[in-house]
Amino acid sequence: MIRQTALVLLLSSGLLRAEPMYPLLRPAQADSLRRQLWRTPLSPARVELLLRLGNDRIVKYDQLNEALDSAASYCQQAAALSQQLGYGNGQICSQYALGNLDVALGQVPAGHRRLAQALARSRQAHYPRLEADGWYYLASAYTFTVADMPRRIECLQHAQALYQTLGDGEQAAYVLKTIADIHMQQGQEALARTELLDVLARYRAVGYHHLHYTYDLLDAVTAKAGNFKEALGYGLAAIESAKATGDTAKLNFFYHRIGNIYNMLNQPADALHVYQKVLSSLERKHDSTNVIIVSEMVAKMLIKLQQPRQALAFVLEKTSAYPLARNEQFYAWNLLSTCYLINQQYGLAEMYALKSIKSLESRQKIANSYSQLGAAYFTAGRIYLAMRHCEESRLYLNKALALHSQISLSVKSDVYRLLFKVDSTQGRYLAAIGHQQRYQALNDSLFNEKKSKQIASLQVQYETRQKEQDMALLTKQSLVQQANLRQREGQRNALLAGVAMLAMLLALGYNRYRLKQRSNRLLEAQRQEISAQNQLLEQVLTEKSGLLEDKEWMLKEIHHRVKNNLQVIGSLLRSQSVYLPAGAARTAIRESRNRVHAMALIHQKLYQSEHLAGVPMAAYIQEIVDHLLASFDCPPGIRVELAVAPVQLDVALAVPVGLILNEAVTNALKYAFPNGRGGHLFVGFAAPTADCYQFSICDDGVGFEADFEPTQSRTLGLSLIEGLSKQLGGCLRVAGGCGVRIVLDFSAPALLVRGH
Repeated sequence: MIRQTALVLLLSSGLLRAEPMYPLLRPAQADSLRRQLWRTPLSPARVELLLRLGNDRIVKYDQLNEALDSAASYCQQAAALSQQLGYGNGQICSQYALGNLDVALGQVPAGHRRLAQALARSRQAHYPRLEADGWYYLASAYTFTVADMPRRIECLQHAQALYQTLGDGEQAAYVLKTIADIHMQQGQEALARTELLDVLARYRAVGYHHLHYTYDLLDAVTAKAGNFKEALGYGLAAIESAKATGDTAKLNFFYHRIGNIYNMLNQPADALHVYQKVLSSLERKHDSTNVIIVSEMVAKMLIKLQQPRQALAFVLEKTSAYPLARNEQFYAWNLLSTCYLINQQYGLAEMYALKSIKSLESRQKIANSYSQLGAAYFTAGRIYLAMRHCEESRLYLNKALALHSQISLSVKSDVYRLLFKVDSTQGRYLAAIGHQQRYQALNDSLFNEKKSKQIASLQVQYETRQKEQDMALLTKQSLVQQANLRQREGQRNALLAGVAMLAMLLALGYNRYRLKQRSNRLLEAQRQEISAQNQLLEQVLTEKSGLLEDKEWMLKEIHHRVKNNLQVIGSLLRSQSVYLPAGAARTAIRESRNRVHAMALIHQKLYQSEHLAGVPMAAYIQEIVDHLLASFDCPPGIRVELAVAPVQLDVALAVPVGLILNEAVTNALKYAFPNGRGGHLFVGFAAPTADCYQFSICDDGVGFEADFEPTQSRTLGLSLIEGLSKQLGGCLRVAGGCGVRIVLDFSAPALLVRGH
């Protein structure tokens, strides 16, 4: 039996062998049990210690590729001592251990006989727990071929039923998880997913916290079904669970799956970053087989990123530095054939592809070879199609399709696409149409998630339009309120004029009617008139004060809403950058988001301030610089110094100043301190006189290149700074040398408001 390391097994087939049925012993625990064994007399307790140590070595040999050491000796001693003591339980468990050892060593028929005999004895002795263990062990004696998988499942179902009857919910859930794993190998992804969700519920019900292996299987089964968004969620949950429980031995497996999902989602830069992280860990362990496996994914991502030569050079370096055993060389051959194909070296590509296929076809009885064989057939089909050998290409592509339950939806889709090209080249147009239709159907099923993202995007657009409409409605309401205020003021003035005229008429009539009392009555009338006017004046002042408060509240609300809308725009830009590869486009979106943030801070400062006349520049500049340092993940070696006078500026001045600051600091963080270099960044805002202000941004970084002339530059950043300086009517000076110094002098005495 050909054995592979744990990572190969997990990554190539998704099998659950990365998680043992019973917890493995840590080195300190194993040492403690061995010391205890020396002190334990001939008794059933000694048998249990021997079996615990022997079984631990067998599982570590089978799953972690560790040495067997004294595993056989422990198991044989346990069997002999159990026979001597007449300890029936120990005799059955010893037979199980010896049977598992035979299977691990590739002696499957002998192992099957031992396990079956021990299982029969446990049933005769009415030991239900040992019988449950026996059914589970017997399942491992069957291969992963199409004929043996149903027998595996039947044995596991017997074990699960017995564990359930015994009330051992944790073991019953574990066996169900193993069944789900096999169902996934059979291509029954929907059934496997349902069973794994049931496993999660069972584990949570019994308080079992090591859920990362179940999440990992859900990651594998949903990715195999083409639901990459759900698979990504399960993959991240597996990593989080592993870290939370401290069981981080399999983190490389989980990260590798995350890289595969990014690859499926056509995010090669993100996938490359994850694969390189896994590769570094494997190289530190000198794990040659898995280094080559992960190197294949790194090379594929480099090819997707339009770097085929770099991919070939990388592969030649790794295959030379990490030679593989004879029975594992097909990994390197697959990798070399793919890279030579992309670099159009078809002769070498064909040679390595045929070597890989020959090696894998001799291993077809090993389950985790099927997916590798399907990939090798597909690569051979691509090579022969590129060489215009259509019949050979069709032969290998059809062989890949014959393994339909062992290859992913994406590979099937690509096979049908290549068959369409083969048929088209040979003029078999009806067959080509059929293959194109199958390709399109699979491609549509793979990218339903893209449609979901489009729906989500439309929802965001709808909400944005709704907010814009709400803003317009608020503006209209403000205009209506102002019109109503003007109408009320006119009515009040007319009323005052009417009252005054009426008072005058009454005074004249009363003067004529009472001529003799004219002096006294006239004085009384004047006193009443003054009193009435005072009351009206107090009422007018009270109403004006309320209107001023309403107006100030309304302005704050408008600034608040403008700030919210700008933040929505920034969030949309951040969401868009997630789906862009790293490069100029993502950088441009990040810089646009920073500009929007600088403008949003203006309105935030205004509605938070008690005075709406100006923006406090000290706090505003501090927040912009802090935001940019966080956005560019500033290295600790860069020291930032701020020297800002306590002044407030009108919005018309503060916005250009903030944008100039954003561009200058962005350029400094991007270019002034490369390769982790330290340095000093200074931002100053001073008011030397009441009519003049000086704004400066300086760094002691690498400065401009020798032939760089700032006044002739057409870069976006310097163009924006120059345009905004003209908007302020200021004098801009940009100087190089030891770093870069940008100084802007401007004046606006009418807009200045001194603050503290």
